[in-house]
Amino acid sequence: MTSESSITSAISNAKDGIFLGIDVGGTNVKLGLVDSAGKLHAKDSIATPELGTPQRVFSAAVAFAYRELPEMGRSSSDLAGIGLAVPGVLDAKESVLREVVNLPGWQGIPLRKVLADVSHLPSVVVNDANSAAYAEHSSRSLGSQSLALITLGTGIGCGLVINGSPFSGDHGCAGELGHIAIRFGKDALSCSCGKRGHLEAYAGSNGVLAQLRSLAKTNPEADVNGWISAESVTPRDIAERAHSGCDLCRSVIDQTAEYIGQAIGQLAQVIDPAVVLLGGAMTFGGDQSEIGRGFLEKVRSTVIDTTLLEVGSNLNIEFASLGNDAGVLGAAMVVEQAI
Repeated sequence: MTSESSITSAISNAKDGIFLGIDVGGTNVKLGLVDSAGKLHAKDSIATPELGTPQRVFSAAVAFAYRELPEMGRSSSDLAGIGLAVPGVLDAKESVLREVVNLPGWQGIPLRKVLADVSHLPSVVVNDANSAAYAEHSSRSLGSQSLALITLGTGIGCGLVINGSPFSGDHGCAGELGHIAIRFGKDALSCSCGKRGHLEAYAGSNGVLAQLRSLAKTNPEADVNGWISAESVTPRDIAERAHSGCDLCRSVIDQTAEYIGQAIGQLAQVIDPAVVLLGGAMTFGGDQSEIGRGFLEKVRSTVIDTTLLEVGSNLNIEFASLGNDAGVLGAAMVVEQAI
């Protein structure tokens, strides 16, 4: 259990202290030491299956921190707190994962208590999407404004920062944008969750590839037919083909942008955030690509077309900027805010 003296010590040096961020995924655990200004000083990654249990993950993370602090010219007493980012449905009040895949043995564990017992430091547990969203929010100095970070990939996730603080909802499911319905009826596509018409079924990477394969069947002369049948095809490949002039690929990217824009429009009508960011592996090249920039513009125009004027015209939609470090940074920043 975290002792009163250790908490008092952590609070006293929080202004100039160092914070440990732990971002747990099914494949890797990412670690980072972050200062009070949000600068990442040291980072590492460990294969999750090698560690397995929460206790072993937390012990390895603390060992990393104490190993790296002297390299930064700091002492172990400078470690002011630890933030833990985890996937799945998190009961934020109890710091317990109620539902999670790819982390056997983590569900139902009081994670904040276990982390505090291992580290003897102030500890905070946050959903990984909200952690990344909070890092992006802090990097933009948005203060009390609200932000949504949408991650595009095989699945579609969404982290929320409402009035300047991470928000997970009463049941840990706030921001599940991938499972918002954009199509209805018996003809709506089936989602991986078993329901129909969800955004993820249309605009997750598998849905995007299915769109292109369907179009290719009705366009036998298209030059994608041999290529699109390969199992290894990715959305990045679609972006590259679109850049080379493939009309079908451009059409699929535009349609995907419309689906995502429709969902963002629904989200924006409900919470009216200042900023929505697009991140993850499926941004079709992002800011560095003409295709990616066109994708973003299509998302923006769809939002404007489907929302009230005051909502769509005032919503700033951009690409995320922190990449794979966002989860670690956000976890560290959340515990700093809590202290």
